[in-house]
Amino acid sequence: MEMAASETEVEAALRRIFPIYEHAGLTVESARDGIYRVRLPLNRENGNHMNTVHAALQWAAAEVLGGLVVMAVFGLEQLDKMYGAVQSVSIDFQRPARSAIVAEALFDEREARRIEQMMGDGQDATFRLHAVVRDEGGATVAVTEAVYVVRPLRPAKADVRLDRAAM
Repeated sequence: MEMAASETEVEAALRRIFPIYEHAGLTVESARDGIYRVRLPLNRENGNHMNTVHAALQWAAAEVLGGLVVMAVFGLEQLDKMYGAVQSVSIDFQRPARSAIVAEALFDEREARRIEQMMGDGQDATFRLHAVVRDEGGATVAVTEAVYVVRPLRPAKADVRLDRAAM
């Protein structure tokens, strides 16, 4: 595993790559040692018509944890050699989020080694992540199960149709 970036560095990278997280005020509280945690405020931009955190932003806070895993396992300096994406997410909203939320996931070191090895061998790597979203009082407001894929960048294949059209 690469040398761990600070939460400040991870947050800055996340906000640079995905400006929505800066707009939403998402902060990274933990991105190392198998503990991945972000906080999202309840404010005018993130709220809904019921004065709770909008469901889409609860989903986004939980989903971004997979990105934090990729950043921690491979290091920020390796991100331009790969891409990660969410393949699927199921979310169970359990109660209204009437305060700021904290999304958290734990990721096993053995699983980190497995995806690191697969990528080192030039293979796609998939991993699962269970996340819990809680309000400021610690009550669970949502839980997610997600599958992510990490792939090495590969040279683009020439589009034969385009090549023939140029003749």
